Amino acid sequence: SATRGKKRKRDINDEEEKYEQQPRSFAEDKNLQKMKMMLPIIDKGKVIKRMMEQDEAEEDLNKETDKTELSSKQTEDTINGANKELVPENKVVDVEEEKARLASMSAAQLIVYRKKKLEDKKQKMASLSHAILEDPQNNMNKLKELRLMLGESDPGAPLTVRKFAMVSLMEVFKDIVPGYRLRIPTEKEKAQRVKKETKSLWDYEASFLLSYKIYLEFLETMAKGKPIPDKSFLTKHRITDLPIPHESRIEFGKLALRCLCEMLVNHTHFNYRNNIIAVVVPFTNHSNNEYSVIACDAVKSVFKQDKSGEVTLEIVKNIGRMVKKMDFDVQPQVLETFLVLKIKEIDLSSGDKVEKMKRKEKMLKLSRRERKRLKQKEILDKELLETKATADKKQKLKMHTEIIQAVFETYIRVIKLAVDSALLPAVLEGLARFAHLINIEYFDSLFAAFNSLIESGSLTSREVLHCMQTAFTIITGQGSVINIDPASFYKHFYCTLLSVHAGTSSQTATIVLDCLDSMINKRRRQVSQQRILAFIKRLTTLCLQQTSETAIAFLAAVRKFFHTYKYSDILFDTEAQGSGVYLPYLEDPEHCCANSTSLWELHLLRHHYSPAVRSYTRHMLKMAPLAGAHQLSQNLARKSSRELYELYDKQDIFHNVPEKCPKKKKVNKMF
Repeated sequence: SATRGKKRKRDINDEEEKYEQQPRSFAEDKNLQKMKMMLPIIDKGKVIKRMMEQDEAEEDLNKETDKTELSSKQTEDTINGANKELVPENKVVDVEEEKARLASMSAAQLIVYRKKKLEDKKQKMASLSHAILEDPQNNMNKLKELRLMLGESDPGAPLTVRKFAMVSLMEVFKDIVPGYRLRIPTEKEKAQRVKKETKSLWDYEASFLLSYKIYLEFLETMAKGKPIPDKSFLTKHRITDLPIPHESRIEFGKLALRCLCEMLVNHTHFNYRNNIIAVVVPFTNHSNNEYSVIACDAVKSVFKQDKSGEVTLEIVKNIGRMVKKMDFDVQPQVLETFLVLKIKEIDLSSGDKVEKMKRKEKMLKLSRRERKRLKQKEILDKELLETKATADKKQKLKMHTEIIQAVFETYIRVIKLAVDSALLPAVLEGLARFAHLINIEYFDSLFAAFNSLIESGSLTSREVLHCMQTAFTIITGQGSVINIDPASFYKHFYCTLLSVHAGTSSQTATIVLDCLDSMINKRRRQVSQQRILAFIKRLTTLCLQQTSETAIAFLAAVRKFFHTYKYSDILFDTEAQGSGVYLPYLEDPEHCCANSTSLWELHLLRHHYSPAVRSYTRHMLKMAPLAGAHQLSQNLARKSSRELYELYDKQDIFHNVPEKCPKKKKVNKMF
């Protein structure tokens, strides 16, 4: 009892000391409350204390610092109370009374009232956003207040306010989302004693993720454009289910989808990334073209800027699953997004399988404790790898390999099971683009599919050219080790060239140039003399029905053949007799007797409307000399046919053409 009495006395004394140490404030002298202490001065050996009046800004700052502890406690209560909502400062407006008051207003009064209401809401959103951006950790209550404006129910302008709130939150989240993935601490970690700063950071991250998740859920619901079926979602997040007209619902959905796409493009590393991908990818196949364009543009942007390949792989897999689930009833622009992929190198070896086998053998030799330690080390190494600023080359190569495998799985599935699908042109173009990355296991099935597709006659000329480009890219690359006879592909290519003209198919000129490069230039020793002469003759004939840039590109290809194959000068021979008769409509270039004809088309091209074509033709008629008076300028001679096409495609076709033809001088005849 004596010890208890001593403890009680000590407690009372401690409380008195604390009370005595607190600063006094006297009601009668209110001016002292606005004074602050200054540094003392010494005058004649005496210490003189100084005081001066506080500014209003400093006084407000002191009040703010006094309230920091209260705001942090409110944040903790918000997180611990799971879904307890903050009570807004403004009083709850009676919606029915407000509607009745608005009904009594005239049209002019309604416009003025709505304009004022929107200005007030804009100012409030601006001030909230500014405060959040200044100090996100201490202003989570303001973030929540801004988020609650998504459920605006004021009859004045509820939908417009919700739109402003969506865009404001998008910009705020774009700025304050950290550059790393947040991890919520486990229950075991929460039970441990940690520093106050660590606890505060955990609470902030948990509250931030909760607001971010609710925002994404709201965007998903609005983007789908359907009434919210789950009433608990409305009550939980204090959102009023307003009847939205169909036209406004579409615009509202487009804005929500655009916000989702912005979050995906700007923060591919952050939490809920896969959830956003799962929502955005189906919109690439939306019946409304505007929705589809927004989603496809976002996917292309991610493909272009993704350095590690992890996000790209997730999107490609989602697209593949969607194509399979929809039974190939998918719009072509969905698969056209794959053409943006910039993958130049993959791992074609079976290194992954070998590594897995080695790991299994190693794990069998270890004890249970060593296995556990090895697994923990692997998890730690993976986490450390994620924190690195630069992507690991080995990991990047592995991701690119998996991406290409997923892309080709979708392509092969379409070729085998959906030949009549609208996806076929996009698939053939994609195969032509990534032909150098195709694995050897797909070669046989691809060549068989190409032959059957071309012989069926259901393909357009552009699609046939894509088949040729893919086939010869494979043959000149990895397919060189396989015994494949490409004679049928030369025949198909020779016949298809006549369908390339200056009309709708003029854009296929670049594909023709790529095919010529892979079929003739890269296989110069495997191509016969008759076949070379036939293609030279066919290309000069094609120049008569092309635009100026395409004609120059084809003439440049013919010029290269003249310099590579010396026997091609026989086509400048004007003798009337030869070994056989030229058959221009024969489908086989090997037996059309091209050595019995001449390049009379060059004389017609001398009168072409383009000055560039005329000068290039004069050079060709002199048998394309490398030196002398009729040689080409060094700038043009060094450029390939593809480079010349791109150069003249950007220029005016009537460049350097005089507006008026010069008048001929009259010659006085003697007789």
